Amino acid sequence: MNESDVHVYVRVGAERYALPVANVLEVDRLGELAPMPGAGGSSLGVRSHHGQVLSVFDLAAIFGIVREGPPQRIVVAVDAGRRAGLAIDEVTDVGPLPQTTEETTSPFLHGSTLADGRVVGVVNVRGVFDALETGDA
Repeated sequence: MNESDVHVYVRVGAERYALPVANVLEVDRLGELAPMPGAGGSSLGVRSHHGQVLSVFDLAAIFGIVREGPPQRIVVAVDAGRRAGLAIDEVTDVGPLPQTTEETTSPFLHGSTLADGRVVGVVNVRGVFDALETGDA
């Protein structure tokens, strides 16, 4: 099994998603956030992360998911030199991803698959970052 086959499975609200492990630097607690005036609706603020400023965005807001209570963790995601914290509720697993079975038109997902009898959306980290940069998320 190579790195491209391994994904970090997360829960956001009642939904399940998988992020390629190649795009995940680490998982951390949400931590204390400072607000970013004028930031978009998915922005939760910024925090210190290993001595650097890390922008944190709510994956539920990006995906249009209703969640009960605040997020507890962040996935520190990376793509093409970009880095951001994506707020999630929990990490549920790390492991291989079944073949994607359903395509999607969402710029935020590569598609979906069934894992352990549950539908799992396969996150397109580049698409999420592109939308955050253009203000479309």
